[in-house]
Amino acid sequence: MTSTWGVGQYVDRTGHRVAWEVSHDEIRRDTDGATTRLEAIGVEPGRRVLWCSMLSEAAQFWPYIIATMVRGAQLSCADATRGEAVRVAMFTRQMTYHAVLGVNGALLDGLDDLGRRYGDVFHEVSVLGARPDAHDRLVAAGLRPTHFVLAGPAVAIGDEPGAPARVDPTEWELHDIDNLVAVTNLAERASHFDRTATAIHARQITSDTFAPNSS
Repeated sequence: MTSTWGVGQYVDRTGHRVAWEVSHDEIRRDTDGATTRLEAIGVEPGRRVLWCSMLSEAAQFWPYIIATMVRGAQLSCADATRGEAVRVAMFTRQMTYHAVLGVNGALLDGLDDLGRRYGDVFHEVSVLGARPDAHDRLVAAGLRPTHFVLAGPAVAIGDEPGAPARVDPTEWELHDIDNLVAVTNLAERASHFDRTATAIHARQITSDTFAPNSS
């Protein structure tokens, strides 16, 4: 195992944050997997991608941010917080984004505070990656979001609106534990996961996909 890259965090089934060690080798592998997932949703050279995340989620998001640049796309970042809604609205007003990924309920609450309609902010976005607590609110506004989910340490993205969220099948195996998504690492990692339940509720779970319930 290579040296430690850093320490990540994820939310477990009880709602508590759990720290886990991440190696440089994992980051390299996850970047390769992220590059493949971004290609599947049309992230191509010259297109713009806006990532909405938290610093505590760096271990999950960093491979995707690097993969965005590997794909030759233009990159913007915003915190996934209520206060950062003004930045997200500014970005989408001034530039056209192929994808905005990681939108959560806090950002939508911030848009509500600003009096900005979701359809006005995101109407030109081709791939709107919504977390479970934002997905149904965006659908109710007439948009067609794609599932974007942090299933514990694993990132899952739907191929298209309505499609289940998909993890990298070379890295993760998914299980159903009381309708919660649980993860097992298939390749060696600094931290071991064996049917580790996450905070994500799902109505259908296969070995590498799941259909999240709103939360």
